[in-house]
Amino acid sequence: MSEQRVSELFLNNIYVLPLWVKQVIYLKTKEKLTEELAEFLDLLNPENLMQHYIPELTFKGKRELDKRELGLPENFYIFLSNCAHENDLFEITLSNYWTMAETSKVLVRSVELELVNLPESEKSYAVSQFLAGKIRTGEVLKKLGKIDITQLEKAIREQKERQKRGENIKIADCMISLGYITEKDVKVLLAFKEESRKRFIMGMGLSFIKADTPSDQQKIYANMQRQMKKLDQENKILKNRLRKILNIQE
Repeated sequence: MSEQRVSELFLNNIYVLPLWVKQVIYLKTKEKLTEELAEFLDLLNPENLMQHYIPELTFKGKRELDKRELGLPENFYIFLSNCAHENDLFEITLSNYWTMAETSKVLVRSVELELVNLPESEKSYAVSQFLAGKIRTGEVLKKLGKIDITQLEKAIREQKERQKRGENIKIADCMISLGYITEKDVKVLLAFKEESRKRFIMGMGLSFIKADTPSDQQKIYANMQRQMKKLDQENKILKNRLRKILNIQE
């Protein structure tokens, strides 16, 4: 039997609830989520949800996973291994206790190194590039189809002209003043990027972890993974004991 994916375990926590409980959850959250997500879906609604994208290994990627010739950081090989198991970005992020921003950075760099194929959906990949910090607000808006190349170029010229006059203005503000986008569009994008930096761990919710150096941060993550695996093992032991006590058959 194949190991159940973390994302499935997460969703099963909801699916296995009694119907009368799910009804309350649905009604309580429907209005709030509809209102909260409407703005994000209006702006960030690619034909395929980014989180559901399954990266595909190239021949070079399969070789690198096997040979490790490039000597990449360990998180790249974890990512490539997940790709080999056909896990989507949602599963990769949850199972490794990463943030979506961290997953996006590894995805984009892996595409650049030709270890995984370029996603077919330009819009979906643009969101990953934006979360990874590879492209800025103007470029992601162009790739999402909210502005065209001519409008972006005009906004860049407007920004340069105003900077020459001593104004410290961002490209997004130029696009707003030109009427190409709204202030809400920018707020939604920046909010989505900020949310992508949050870490979600089942049973612990959102987690923010700060460290002085990337090395310290990796140590914290590794320790967290060990603790979570230990808790999972202890949970299985307790379940088995409870089954024996209650004489519950598998």
